[in-house]
Amino acid sequence: MNSYLTTAEVEALLEVLYRGLLEIRLAGYAGDAARAEAIADALHNVPRLISEGDRWGWSIANLRALFLDGLTARYPTLSSIVRPLDDL
Repeated sequence: MNSYLTTAEVEALLEVLYRGLLEIRLAGYAGDAARAEAIADALHNVPRLISEGDRWGWSIANLRALFLDGLTARYPTLSSIVRPLDDL
């Protein structure tokens, strides 16, 4: 586990991943492959951030800057995915 993350941060990241997977499923049902791909691309690093991010210097701030901010800029309605991180 990433020793730099608090329990609250891990729980928030898991909630982000959960919400993102739900949105991928909804996009799939709607036939919106581009939206599903964008969400998957933004969230694919979450498990590694949780499990070994400390070995690579990854942080929640990096995840937001590199992936999540671009996703929510492109799809503003997806801001609810990252809301758990706002409470940290």
